[in-house]
Parts: sequence; structure tokens; C-alpha cells
Amino acid sequence: MATLGRKVKMLGPFDYASYINEQAVNSKNYEGVDYQLLPYPGTWSYPTINGQPVTTSGKYQPSPEDFLNQGLRTDQYGNQTLVQGADWQDEIYQNGFSQEYNLSVSGGSEKGWHMFSGNFLNQGGTIKNSDYQRVALRTNIGRKVRSWLELGANINYTNGLTNFAKSNAYDYGIIRSALIFPVTYGPDMSTIESDQLNWLASNPGVYVNTAKDQLRANNVFSSSYASVKLLPFLTFRQNLGFSYSNNNRNTYYNRNTQEGRTPKNGSAGQSDNWYQSLTSESLLTFDKTFQQVHSLNAVAGFTYEQANYSAKSMTATNFPNDITGEFDMAAGLNPGPLVSSRGRTQLASVLARANYSYKGKYIATASFRRDGSSRLTEGQKFANFLSGALAWRISEEQFVKNLGVLNDLKLRASYGRTGNQGVNAYQTRAYLAVANYPLGGALSSGFAEVDWRGALNKTLKWETTDQYNLGLDMAFLNNRIQFTIDAYYKKTNDLLQNVNIASSNGMRTQWVNSGYVTNKGLELTGKFVAVDRDAFKWNIDANISFNRNAIGGLAADRFAERLWYNADNIFIQRNGMPIGSMFGYIEDGFYDNEAEVRADQTYANASNAVVRSKLGEIKYRDLNGDGQITASDRTIIGNTNPDFVFGLTNNFKYKDFTLGFFWQGSIGNDIFNGNLIDMKMANLGNITQDIYNTRWTEENNENALWPKAVSTYNRTMLTSDRYVENGSYVRLKNVNLGYTFKIPFKGLNSLYLYASATNLLTITDYSWFDPDVNAFGGDASRKGVDIYSYPSSRTFSLGIKADF
Repeated sequence: MATLGRKVKMLGPFDYASYINEQAVNSKNYEGVDYQLLPYPGTWSYPTINGQPVTTSGKYQPSPEDFLNQGLRTDQYGNQTLVQGADWQDEIYQNGFSQEYNLSVSGGSEKGWHMFSGNFLNQGGTIKNSDYQRVALRTNIGRKVRSWLELGANINYTNGLTNFAKSNAYDYGIIRSALIFPVTYGPDMSTIESDQLNWLASNPGVYVNTAKDQLRANNVFSSSYASVKLLPFLTFRQNLGFSYSNNNRNTYYNRNTQEGRTPKNGSAGQSDNWYQSLTSESLLTFDKTFQQVHSLNAVAGFTYEQANYSAKSMTATNFPNDITGEFDMAAGLNPGPLVSSRGRTQLASVLARANYSYKGKYIATASFRRDGSSRLTEGQKFANFLSGALAWRISEEQFVKNLGVLNDLKLRASYGRTGNQGVNAYQTRAYLAVANYPLGGALSSGFAEVDWRGALNKTLKWETTDQYNLGLDMAFLNNRIQFTIDAYYKKTNDLLQNVNIASSNGMRTQWVNSGYVTNKGLELTGKFVAVDRDAFKWNIDANISFNRNAIGGLAADRFAERLWYNADNIFIQRNGMPIGSMFGYIEDGFYDNEAEVRADQTYANASNAVVRSKLGEIKYRDLNGDGQITASDRTIIGNTNPDFVFGLTNNFKYKDFTLGFFWQGSIGNDIFNGNLIDMKMANLGNITQDIYNTRWTEENNENALWPKAVSTYNRTMLTSDRYVENGSYVRLKNVNLGYTFKIPFKGLNSLYLYASATNLLTITDYSWFDPDVNAFGGDASRKGVDIYSYPSSRTFSLGIKADF
């Protein structure tokens, strides 16, 4: 069972109504106008002006009565509760129940072996109507056909069905909508179901129960080999790999969702893609020991990879009804454009590797490979990559053995170069599309290079990384204490980046090799057998890692891709600074009185009305001292890289019981909390209780953390340190408890019962759902961003394993 780890406390009906009406008051609180609040029966007050109720055309001014507060609602379990407004988080979240079954059969002899297994998984999401179902089959077979010939194959098949919740999204994302949508839960939602009032947010209750986004995926992966022993010390092995995947995705948003609301009258989409790859490895291995002290293992080979892929999609809107949805795309009276693509990539390599060992004490390794990629341009497709390593097992020296203290002591050093061909297929080729252009006073058809793919770069080459490692392995007290230290330095040159270029080129972007990044760090791991007795055992595993990176080689500052809409120029790439550096303004409190506003050169000669309107607004630091707040006043405001990360595992065994704890943590990293972008205190979207409690008022100006509430969509809140939060956390990631039963009858080899829990406890100062976030996945230039991310769930599992 999976549950939501934590909720974000938003305003309830009474505070929300107070907040919206306070906006109306503050928005009219200019020079010469006196606002008061007249008492209303009970505990409520309506905003008034000079003793008369405020009537601001187009402004939504609710009272608690606007929120449905009578009647009973019945949930899926038959429980009845009094409805008082809507907690949209409760409307979309649920306990996700999962079940998984595994069955395997295996056997074999010296002549051959076989294994067959099946798996079924039904995993419910913590957001309603989101789930994942999978059927998986696997077989692994091998046979010694002759003393010199061995054959084997491994085949995997999976069929999966995913029902998505639109998380990690800004436009109508279900998590975003559940947080900022007004807490109205009435019979007529149309009065506030509007982008005017809820920018890019949709009714969460409607969305989670009616929107459809479904993916069907089929995947096949197979690998096979033939191993031929040519001589006792010489073996040839041929490996073949094949993979195939096919994905079909269907979406439909009916008339009750924002995407399908009038005039769209339903919005449907279908897309499918397939991908297949073939891998061939031909390897010749020499493996021999000379005079019982010299061991040599050498490999030479050739590898080839080819991938083919294709995709197509279509959309349609304006359906006569919502009955058939995306199953009848032709019913949509407004079809969208048909989009299709296909491509092929190839990678060819030759390689050689040699390992030498003398008495197991002195070890040397050297390798070479030459890779050629079809993704890169002519003359730049091939690159060479070398590596080498040395190791000295000091514990095998007699003078160390005589000490009688060390069980193992090994010193290691290595160097290696690797490459990255990370651009899309055909990205380095010009792409032409049909275009119309004026000629002789008329439009003529022809071909033009499309600008969205970027300008052609004929010099684009491999991105390369050189890494140096130095390590030490130690073991003491009959291996009860083991310790490893690894230090490294890594430099990545000729970074592959898609950068903005001058519009005078006729293009917007271009792929280039530019700059470098260095990483240096230290990794420590340890194992400790605290107790080792027949009835009781206790083992401890621990690790901690430190890493520092820096950018260099840039001719000028650059920025990573935008996060969304106007969330641009946030992550800066600057020489000497780490990837993940956030760039913005520094806040300097609020304008608490008119004198402070007048002291700002920007408003020194402003009208009284403008000065009064600035009370309770944010002040920003004028870092360059020119008397204005401009882009020149931006500076580094945060760093998403942690000072260190760590893990700690404790495993206990008492007779037939086992118990394990796994802790993990990240210390010193910042998070860009993009969720707060919507908390401008300036529109009808809901806000958190903490923000409401710390808003600026004339009575609470000394302790204010957020500006005053106003009714406007035009409030400018600059990208500042306000959105940077401490992302450090310590988490109890996993707890497991198991028991091995005594064998109750013949034919049953073992019976093991276990229970486990994940994400049981998180210690953090981060204000949102989960500090372990990364909205942009593997994009290193935009890591550490939280934008309505799907929160990690707390899961509880119970299982049984039987071997026959």
C-alpha cells in the first residue's frame, strides 16, 4: 500500500474568503479613500468603503456561504462526512494498493541449464485513477553442445499499461490544480472554472475522474551467445542482442476539463512509436597463467549497434459528444496536424583490453577503443578512447603479513577517457521543409531550412571526459572491518550544448561544442561486522560522498533552458561556478511606510497614490548602486549541489528473524521551489496557510515574509532568493522485517515471510511535498527544481516467498 508522505496545508474556506476580500480592500486602498470593515452576523465581515459595501465590477468577493457547507458526502468505503469546502488534495490523493506475483522454475546439470519465470504487477498510484499494470515473462537457457562449444540465450518480454496523472506539469497539471484551485465545492463550478480566475488550472475533482491519458507498451529484449574454445587459453565469443519496443498513447479531455472546454468541445490525441535495436559483439579472449605467477587476460573485438525508430501522432477537437472519445478520431470536426518521423543511428567500435597480474600483488590494466557515430558530422564521427589502471595489493607483501593486522590492503590508480555522442539523429544535418516565398509578385512553393532544428554545425564532434582515480581498500580483524577510499578528478571537454544564437543568422539555436566542466570528489565506504554470533548478527554498511564541480572555457555567461513560460534565465553557466547555480535578485524586506517608498529613487517623485500602492510590496537590493532595480542587480542566489550525500544500512539477524534499516540523506543543497511562483498573493488561486499567516499587513509588517494581498494579475515578483529553499534532508528510506519458517513438509525447501516500509520518515526544512525532487530528470543544467512534482509515496508491503 502506498500513501502520501505529507500534504501541503492550504487555506480553508473561511481563511480563503478572508484572503480574497482582503485583496479587494488592498487593491483600492489609495490616497484619500478610507476602507473599513462592517461587522457581519457571526464572525464574518464584508469589505466596505466609507461604511458602504464594496462593489467592484468583475471582482470575485466571496463569503463562507459561497462554499458548500451542508449535506453529507459518501466516500468509496461508505463513510459519510460533512462537506465544508473542498480539500482538493483529499479529492485527488488516495491510498494506492499494489499486488505482485512471481513464479520461476529452474534446473540444470553440467550439460545445460534452464530458467523460466513470470511476473504480474498491479500498482495503484497515490493519485486517483493513476496506476500501472505489467505482465513480464523471462527465460534463460544454456547448453554445452560440445566440450569446446557453449550456446545460451536470454529473452525478456513485458506488456505494460499505464494510466497517467498529469503531474510534473504546469499547464493544468493535476497537482498544481489541487493546490491553487479555489476551495469551492458547490453545485455550479462554472462560475469559477475559468482561466481568468485560475490561470492554467482545472477543477481537480473533474480532472482526476474524467481526463484520460493511457499508455500501452510492449517490450522485447533478447541476448544470445555462442562461445567457442579454440585453444585451452583462447576463446571466441559472439554476442547478439535485439530489442524492440512499441508504445501507443491515447488521451481524451472531455468538455468538463479546461483542455476540452468550449469552444474545443473535447480534445483527443493518439500517438504511437516503435524502436528496435540490434547489437553485435565479436570478442576474442586470451587467458593464460605463466609459471603460476604471471596471469594475462587479453580481449580484442569489434562491436556494432544499429537502432531504427519511427513515430506518428494526430489530434482532433470539436466532437459531437464525449462518448467515443479518442476511439473515433474522425468524429472530431477540427483535426490537428498529422506528425510523423523516422530515423536510424549507428555506432561501430573496435576495442582491445589487457589485464596483467603478478602473484595477485601487482595488477595492470590497459584498454583502447575507437568509436564511430552516425550522429556526428563527416570528419568528426570517429574518436579514440584510452584507459589504464594500476593496483598494488600491499597485503600480499611479506612485511605486511608479518604484522598480522591487515587482511587486505590495496592501492589503486587509474585514468580513462570516455565519449558522449549525445545529439539526436540528423541533428547535424540541414532539414528542409516546403515553404512559400514571394517571387515575381506571386507566392511560389519551394524548400527552406526549418529554424526549429537549429543552424547546421559541420564541426560538431564528440564530447569527451577524462577521469583520474586514486583508491585504497583496507580490511581488518578477519574482514570484520572493511574500508574503501576513492578520490577522483574528472574533466569533460567540448560540451555538447544547444545554445541560443543571434536571430540575424535566421535560426534561433545551434548545437555547439563549448566549454568544459570539472568534477572532483571523495567517496568513502565502510562495512563493519558489529556482532557475529550463531544466534545474533549485526552488520553495518555506510557511505558518504563529496563532489565539487565548476564550469570553464565559456566566452560569456550562458543560461540553461527556461523552466516554463517566464521562468527564464534562472540557472546560469558562468566560468568558475558550479552547474546548478541559480541566478536572481536579493530581497531586502518590504516597504513598510511612505518614507521608505520615497527613499527609493524609483518612486521619489511618484504620486501619492502610487506611493501608497507600494506599501507592503517587496524591496530588492540595488547591488550596483545605480538607484534602479535592473538585470544588473542579479547575482548567485543558490546552488543545487549538496555538500555531501550519505547512506547508512543496519542489518540484524536473530535466529530466524531478520531486520534491516536504510537511511539516506543529502546535506547542503538548495531547491528552486517553482511551486511558489503561483503564490503571488495577487490572484484568486489558493495559497498555503503559512504564506497567509506571514503576509504583510500594517499590523504584521515586522514579521512579514510575504507581500500584502492584492487583486491583480500584473504584480511583478522577480526571480529572487524567495524561491530558493534549503533542500537538505535525512530519510529513513527502507525498513524490512522477515522470518524464515522451519520446513513444515517435504518438497518445500524454504518459506520466508517479510514486511517492509519505504519513505517512513523524512527530516527536512523544505516546505513542499518532498525534498528529493528533480522535475527535469537527467538534465544536469536544471537539476534541483520542484514544479508540482509527483511526491514520493510512503509504502507498506507484505510478501511471502516459497521455494520448492
